[in-house]
Amino acid sequence: MDTVVAPDNSPANLNPLSRGFAVLAALTFCLIVVGALVRANGAGLACPDWPLCFGKVIPEFDLKVAFEWGHRVFASFISLGLLVLSVMSWRVPAMRRRLRAVWLLLAVQIVFGGLTVLLSLAPWTVSVHLILGNLFCLSLLWISRDLAEDFGARRRVLEIPAALVWLVMAVAVTVGLQMVLGGWVSSHYAGLACIDFPTCDGKEIVPTLEGGVGMHVLHRLNAFVLLALYAALAFLARARGRVGLFAQWGLGLTLVQIGAGVANVLLLLPIPLTALHSALAAAIVLATAMLVREALGARSAPVEVNPEPQMVEVR
Repeated sequence: MDTVVAPDNSPANLNPLSRGFAVLAALTFCLIVVGALVRANGAGLACPDWPLCFGKVIPEFDLKVAFEWGHRVFASFISLGLLVLSVMSWRVPAMRRRLRAVWLLLAVQIVFGGLTVLLSLAPWTVSVHLILGNLFCLSLLWISRDLAEDFGARRRVLEIPAALVWLVMAVAVTVGLQMVLGGWVSSHYAGLACIDFPTCDGKEIVPTLEGGVGMHVLHRLNAFVLLALYAALAFLARARGRVGLFAQWGLGLTLVQIGAGVANVLLLLPIPLTALHSALAAAIVLATAMLVREALGARSAPVEVNPEPQMVEVR
């Protein structure tokens, strides 16, 4: 008597891969925060060359070199982790196209990591590097959730109206715009272009839309647009299962993020608050990505839950 076990792409066998991608997403989240600390400590050019540091694999260290070199080494370990998970995942047909896309994203991110150094922190390279890092992180988390739920086949979801899906997409676009504006403010050192709140110069909320002040003001205004959209979505989706749950998470994170942004201005960009602001921004991106995933799944995934694979005896 032989026993036939569950196939390789069964939920039971996909769970370790799901956890692996979740861990890699968490590490990438930490890398984003480390990147913010590199910038906050003025260490972006502590290693003036790339991919080596002062022409060495292991340079002589001071605090700034340690930040920059450590950021690079951390990123290398994440790349190695992705390689291991890719080898383990290749047997799952639904993973192959996703893995190609993730590796392409990582390759472009590595190129822009080098360009930020070789082009002496040109603002456009810094901004793109930040955006790609967030996209890479959310891609890993998205893959993890798809693996955990067998690519949607085992999900139980609620149907939601098309108007609510459009509101979710509006939130996602606003989050994307806020991420671009935040990167632009950071890369242009415009974080203190307005040093009070809610006004910018003590008299006006929007004194100008030009230069560093304009970047800073647009970043503020878009944050309040995002808050309003998330508040509306959290209210309208409150009884819509995980769509409502992620909307509430997004609203809460946005409120805390606005508070951290105000504190950054009033306290003149202390490094711990700058790191917290970057961490909250990345968390909002991830929560919004999961919100989009749930909203799309609610429109397309079947309601029935697939039965768990059974052990079959072959005589």
